[in-house]
Amino acid sequence: MKTRILPILGILLMCTLVVRTLALSSEISEEYAKPVQSAAPEKPRDTAATRAEQASEQQCVTGTALQAVNEKMAEFDTRQQEMAAKESAFKAIEARLEKQLAAVEAAKASLDESLRYRTSIAKEDISHLTTMYETMKPKQAARIFNEMDPNFAAGFLRKMKGGQAGLILANMKTSQAYQISLIIASKGAKYRDVDNRLP
Repeated sequence: MKTRILPILGILLMCTLVVRTLALSSEISEEYAKPVQSAAPEKPRDTAATRAEQASEQQCVTGTALQAVNEKMAEFDTRQQEMAAKESAFKAIEARLEKQLAAVEAAKASLDESLRYRTSIAKEDISHLTTMYETMKPKQAARIFNEMDPNFAAGFLRKMKGGQAGLILANMKTSQAYQISLIIASKGAKYRDVDNRLP
Protein backbone atom coordinates (compact mmCIF):
# COMPACT_ATOMS: atom_id res chain seq x y z
CA MET A 1 0.00 0.00 0.00
CA LYS A 2 2.73 2.46 1.03
CA THR A 3 4.79 1.66 -2.04
CA ARG A 4 1.96 2.86 -4.33
CA ILE A 5 1.40 6.09 -2.41
CA LEU A 6 5.02 7.24 -2.45
CA PRO A 7 5.33 7.51 -6.26
CA ILE A 8 2.00 9.40 -6.40
CA LEU A 9 3.20 11.84 -3.75
CA GLY A 10 6.46 12.34 -5.65
CA ILE A 11 4.57 13.11 -8.89
CA LEU A 12 2.27 15.57 -7.10
CA LEU A 13 5.22 17.35 -5.54
CA MET A 14 7.00 17.60 -8.91
CA CYS A 15 3.84 18.99 -10.55
CA THR A 16 3.52 21.61 -7.80
CA LEU A 17 7.15 22.67 -8.16
CA VAL A 18 6.88 22.92 -11.97
CA VAL A 19 3.68 24.99 -11.77
CA ARG A 20 5.16 27.34 -9.17
CA THR A 21 8.38 27.73 -11.16
CA LEU A 22 6.47 28.55 -14.36
CA ALA A 23 4.26 31.05 -12.57
CA LEU A 24 7.21 32.70 -10.87
CA SER A 25 9.21 32.94 -14.10
CA SER A 26 6.23 34.51 -15.94
CA GLU A 27 5.81 37.07 -13.15
CA ILE A 28 9.54 37.92 -13.24
CA SER A 29 9.46 38.38 -17.01
CA GLU A 30 6.37 40.61 -16.70
CA GLU A 31 8.16 42.65 -14.02
CA TYR A 32 11.12 43.31 -16.34
CA ALA A 33 8.80 44.13 -19.22
CA LYS A 34 7.06 46.95 -17.29
CA PRO A 35 8.15 50.50 -18.16
CA VAL A 36 10.01 52.48 -15.53
CA GLN A 37 7.56 54.58 -13.48
CA SER A 38 7.97 58.25 -12.93
CA ALA A 39 9.70 59.58 -9.85
CA ALA A 40 6.42 60.71 -8.28
CA PRO A 41 4.21 57.68 -7.83
CA GLU A 42 0.49 58.04 -7.67
CA LYS A 43 -1.14 58.09 -4.28
CA PRO A 44 -2.53 54.59 -3.69
CA ARG A 45 -6.28 54.29 -3.53
CA ASP A 46 -7.58 52.61 -0.40
CA THR A 47 -10.37 50.50 -1.82
CA ALA A 48 -11.35 46.84 -1.40
CA ALA A 49 -10.35 46.12 -5.02
CA THR A 50 -6.90 47.65 -4.42
CA ARG A 51 -6.40 45.56 -1.28
CA ALA A 52 -7.40 42.38 -3.16
CA GLU A 53 -4.91 43.22 -5.92
CA GLN A 54 -2.14 43.78 -3.36
CA ALA A 55 -2.92 40.48 -1.62
CA SER A 56 -2.81 38.59 -4.93
CA GLU A 57 0.50 40.32 -5.86
CA GLN A 58 2.07 39.15 -2.58
CA GLN A 59 1.50 35.49 -3.52
CA CYS A 60 4.03 33.59 -5.64
CA VAL A 61 1.46 31.81 -7.75
CA THR A 62 -1.68 33.47 -9.06
CA GLY A 63 -4.71 32.72 -11.20
CA THR A 64 -5.31 29.27 -12.63
CA ALA A 65 -1.89 28.03 -11.50
CA LEU A 66 -2.74 28.89 -7.88
CA GLN A 67 -6.10 27.21 -8.22
CA ALA A 68 -4.48 24.07 -9.67
CA VAL A 69 -1.90 23.99 -6.87
CA ASN A 70 -4.61 24.44 -4.23
CA GLU A 71 -6.66 21.64 -5.78
CA LYS A 72 -3.62 19.34 -5.81
CA MET A 73 -2.83 20.21 -2.19
CA ALA A 74 -6.45 19.53 -1.18
CA GLU A 75 -6.33 16.22 -3.05
CA PHE A 76 -3.04 15.40 -1.32
CA ASP A 77 -4.56 16.22 2.11
CA THR A 78 -7.59 14.04 1.34
CA ARG A 79 -5.40 11.12 0.31
CA GLN A 80 -3.27 11.56 3.40
CA GLN A 81 -6.39 11.41 5.59
CA GLU A 82 -7.61 8.32 3.71
CA MET A 83 -4.21 6.67 4.21
CA ALA A 84 -4.27 7.47 7.93
CA ALA A 85 -7.80 6.02 8.22
CA LYS A 86 -6.80 2.85 6.33
CA GLU A 87 -3.66 2.45 8.43
CA SER A 88 -5.73 2.78 11.59
CA ALA A 89 -8.20 0.18 10.29
CA PHE A 90 -5.34 -2.18 9.38
CA LYS A 91 -3.85 -1.79 12.87
CA ALA A 92 -7.22 -2.63 14.44
CA ILE A 93 -7.55 -5.73 12.21
CA GLU A 94 -3.98 -6.76 13.04
CA ALA A 95 -4.68 -6.41 16.78
CA ARG A 96 -7.85 -8.53 16.44
CA LEU A 97 -5.97 -11.19 14.47
CA GLU A 98 -3.19 -11.30 17.06
CA LYS A 99 -5.78 -11.83 19.82
CA GLN A 100 -7.48 -14.58 17.84
CA LEU A 101 -4.12 -16.23 17.08
CA ALA A 102 -3.20 -16.12 20.78
CA ALA A 103 -6.56 -17.73 21.64
CA VAL A 104 -6.05 -20.46 19.00
CA GLU A 105 -2.53 -21.16 20.27
CA ALA A 106 -3.80 -21.37 23.87
CA ALA A 107 -6.57 -23.77 22.79
CA LYS A 108 -4.04 -25.89 20.85
CA ALA A 109 -1.70 -26.03 23.85
CA SER A 110 -4.61 -27.10 26.07
CA LEU A 111 -5.68 -29.74 23.53
CA ASP A 112 -2.11 -31.06 23.24
CA GLU A 113 -1.85 -31.31 27.01
CA SER A 114 -5.19 -33.15 27.19
CA LEU A 115 -4.09 -35.50 24.40
CA ARG A 116 -0.78 -36.23 26.17
CA TYR A 117 -2.65 -36.96 29.40
CA ARG A 118 -5.15 -39.28 27.68
CA THR A 119 -2.37 -41.06 25.78
CA SER A 120 -0.44 -41.68 28.99
CA ILE A 121 -3.61 -42.98 30.69
CA ALA A 122 -4.32 -45.28 27.71
CA LYS A 123 -0.75 -46.62 27.81
CA GLU A 124 -1.05 -47.21 31.55
CA ASP A 125 -4.31 -49.11 30.99
CA ILE A 126 -2.70 -51.37 28.36
CA SER A 127 0.34 -51.95 30.62
CA HIS A 128 -1.98 -52.78 33.51
CA LEU A 129 -3.95 -55.29 31.41
CA THR A 130 -0.73 -56.83 30.09
CA THR A 131 0.51 -57.33 33.66
CA MET A 132 -2.84 -58.89 34.61
CA TYR A 133 -2.64 -61.38 31.71
CA GLU A 134 0.98 -62.18 32.58
CA THR A 135 0.07 -63.06 36.17
CA MET A 136 -2.80 -65.34 35.12
CA LYS A 137 -2.30 -69.04 34.57
CA PRO A 138 -1.45 -69.65 30.87
CA LYS A 139 -4.54 -71.85 30.30
CA GLN A 140 -6.90 -69.20 31.72
CA ALA A 141 -5.24 -66.42 29.70
CA ALA A 142 -5.33 -68.61 26.57
CA ARG A 143 -9.13 -68.98 26.85
CA ILE A 144 -9.46 -65.16 26.89
CA PHE A 145 -7.00 -64.72 24.01
CA ASN A 146 -8.93 -67.27 21.93
CA GLU A 147 -11.94 -64.92 22.02
CA MET A 148 -9.96 -61.74 21.23
CA ASP A 149 -9.44 -60.17 17.84
CA PRO A 150 -6.07 -61.53 16.60
CA ASN A 151 -4.59 -58.03 16.12
CA PHE A 152 -5.61 -57.03 19.64
CA ALA A 153 -4.26 -60.26 21.14
CA ALA A 154 -0.99 -59.86 19.20
CA GLY A 155 -0.53 -56.40 20.72
CA PHE A 156 -0.78 -57.82 24.25
CA LEU A 157 1.49 -60.80 23.55
CA ARG A 158 4.18 -58.52 22.09
CA LYS A 159 4.24 -56.51 25.34
CA MET A 160 4.53 -59.62 27.54
CA LYS A 161 7.74 -61.40 28.51
CA GLY A 162 8.62 -64.02 25.93
CA GLY A 163 8.27 -67.05 28.23
CA GLN A 164 4.80 -66.12 29.49
CA ALA A 165 3.60 -65.15 26.00
CA GLY A 166 4.83 -68.50 24.68
CA LEU A 167 2.93 -70.45 27.34
CA ILE A 168 -0.29 -68.57 26.57
CA LEU A 169 0.20 -69.09 22.83
CA ALA A 170 0.81 -72.83 23.38
CA ASN A 171 -2.52 -73.20 25.22
CA MET A 172 -4.54 -71.34 22.57
CA LYS A 173 -6.50 -72.80 19.64
CA THR A 174 -4.09 -73.61 16.84
CA SER A 175 -5.82 -71.39 14.23
CA GLN A 176 -5.92 -68.38 16.58
CA ALA A 177 -2.30 -68.93 17.66
CA TYR A 178 -1.25 -69.15 14.01
CA GLN A 179 -3.01 -65.89 13.07
CA ILE A 180 -1.48 -64.07 16.05
CA SER A 181 1.97 -65.43 15.17
CA LEU A 182 1.60 -64.14 11.59
CA ILE A 183 0.58 -60.68 12.84
CA ILE A 184 3.54 -60.49 15.24
CA ALA A 185 5.96 -61.76 12.58
CA SER A 186 4.70 -59.27 9.96
CA LYS A 187 5.34 -56.27 12.26
CA GLY A 188 8.42 -54.52 10.90
CA ALA A 189 8.96 -57.21 8.24
CA LYS A 190 9.77 -54.61 5.59
CA TYR A 191 12.71 -53.39 7.69
CA ARG A 192 14.29 -56.80 8.06
CA ASP A 193 17.07 -57.93 5.77
CA VAL A 194 15.68 -59.91 2.79
CA ASP A 195 17.91 -62.92 3.58
CA ASN A 196 16.72 -63.06 7.19
CA ARG A 197 12.99 -62.97 6.53
CA LEU A 198 10.88 -65.71 7.99
CA PRO A 199 9.47 -68.17 5.43
